[in-house]
Amino acid sequence: MEIKIVDIFWDRIYLNVVFEGENIEKSEIFLKTKSQAVKLKLERIEKNNDTNLCIRYKSVINITNIENIVMLKNGNYKFIVKQEDESKEIEITTEVGYKLENLDKIYRYYKENLAYTVSFKPRGKDGKIYCTLVSRYMIINHNYRKEQIRGTRKKARRAMFIFGKNCFNAFYKVLAFIHFNKKNKILLMSETRSPMGGNLKALDDRIKERGLNSNLKNSINLEKNNDEENINKQTTKKLQTNKKNKVKLKITYSFFKTLENSTLKIALHYLKLTWQLSKQEIVFVDDYCPIFKFINLSSKTKLVQLWHAGVGFKSVGYARFGFSGPYPYTSCHRRYDYAIVGGEALVPVYAEVFGINKEKILPYGLPRLDNFLDSNKIKETKEKLYNNYANLKEKKCILFAPTFRGTGQKTANYPFEKLDLDEIYNLCKKENYMFLIKMHPFVRKRINIPEEYREYIIDFSDYPDINELLYITDILITDYSSNIYDFSLLNRPIIFYTYDLDYYQIINKVHRPIREYAPGKVCTTFKEVIETIENKDFEMKKLERFREENFSIHNKTASDMIIDNIILKHINDD
Repeated sequence: MEIKIVDIFWDRIYLNVVFEGENIEKSEIFLKTKSQAVKLKLERIEKNNDTNLCIRYKSVINITNIENIVMLKNGNYKFIVKQEDESKEIEITTEVGYKLENLDKIYRYYKENLAYTVSFKPRGKDGKIYCTLVSRYMIINHNYRKEQIRGTRKKARRAMFIFGKNCFNAFYKVLAFIHFNKKNKILLMSETRSPMGGNLKALDDRIKERGLNSNLKNSINLEKNNDEENINKQTTKKLQTNKKNKVKLKITYSFFKTLENSTLKIALHYLKLTWQLSKQEIVFVDDYCPIFKFINLSSKTKLVQLWHAGVGFKSVGYARFGFSGPYPYTSCHRRYDYAIVGGEALVPVYAEVFGINKEKILPYGLPRLDNFLDSNKIKETKEKLYNNYANLKEKKCILFAPTFRGTGQKTANYPFEKLDLDEIYNLCKKENYMFLIKMHPFVRKRINIPEEYREYIIDFSDYPDINELLYITDILITDYSSNIYDFSLLNRPIIFYTYDLDYYQIINKVHRPIREYAPGKVCTTFKEVIETIENKDFEMKKLERFREENFSIHNKTASDMIIDNIILKHINDD
């Protein structure tokens, strides 16, 4: 039953599906849902005369009249092959997988008030790729949500969600009306990380360095490592800056890992957060924030996204629309007044991701990279790491930092068996390398490193700041992660270990094809990774092109541009 779908194409209302494999002539092939099975007629179109084993058959499906059925009913249909008493779903080739998103059809009728649609959805299981034919009848309906919910339990859950949403939104409106004076109040918040870090911390530090925060004493405490004389000079300078600008920002903070907590804790946290949000003039976030599904911010409050990633390959937000992406009208991403990205080339990318106009995407750069290449910072960070991990000193470091597998934070994992620890150990011993492993924060399970390998292999997954590790990294091994963006500034080799390249691109979706845009060598086996390091075949010209395309050059730092062009401009305009 080694049968695959090797092509799908349309000819007007005829859907052509081509099958290849053994003993197809002895098989029955069906389009099948839980309640309906349609047997397909097969026509032999090709035979491999050399082996006499591989035979191609084609099924031509009239989408308006299938096997005496006028049209398919609403449903998700799988392609099933049956031989004798055994049946199973038919795989598709990777070539077909890449074609699927361009095969969707919309058949409008009745003055275009009604439509019948046929779409194809790729699915992955156990490393194999399948597809579902989705048959739907559509009608213009402004109350589409109500029509889509079926079943008592689903209706009850939906009703509870709507009730909760309305309560939170009403609560917010009352509080926002009470807190009418929002002048100079700023909230830095995240629902995915705690404590504060990345872009938000960099912006917060810069606001305090410029003496713009109302609590100047806390600002001065940031420089506690400086001597007393310098602190006094900084204090005087900041007081003068505040007096000149007449701006004192009151900054508050909220950092809470929403998806890791119970419903009760989330609800209690949201009550507090709603109170905080109601008082703010500007809110800065660094990731997806579910609370904005429940409340509509006041027109007096601006929401700014300082997205944590520079650019990677994973599809997120509306780039996944139609593939478990957000709903058209209720996504939190559409709420942003501004979104900050690293460079001009990323404006169309994030306009697609967030589903907002390009004019709202500002290519100021990422605040966390403002001082990333500062020689003193690099030196101090290296010294700190070498003091804490003496075995890293005078060694070359390879950092393995891939993204997670799974559908999200709750299911995040990584198949550690894809790492050959014996090969890593031999390479490190031979070439004087240390192999550091830094898993995505969503991956909770840690790799088991046998005692005999620990001389050269260390798990740094619990180390809080990956950017500090980048300073001591000579070679980065990753896959679809955005850590390539930061590391590319150091102009050091990047290897892409993408053992599931076709599977990931078809099932998970990517912004851009990996092989075409990856700033380094793309490897699909771990053996290739080892050979690339041994042969120093890093394809560095790709990295040079990536740097040119994805970074913008400004006279100011990203933090200063945000402060001057968003915070101060908005406050002064008001």
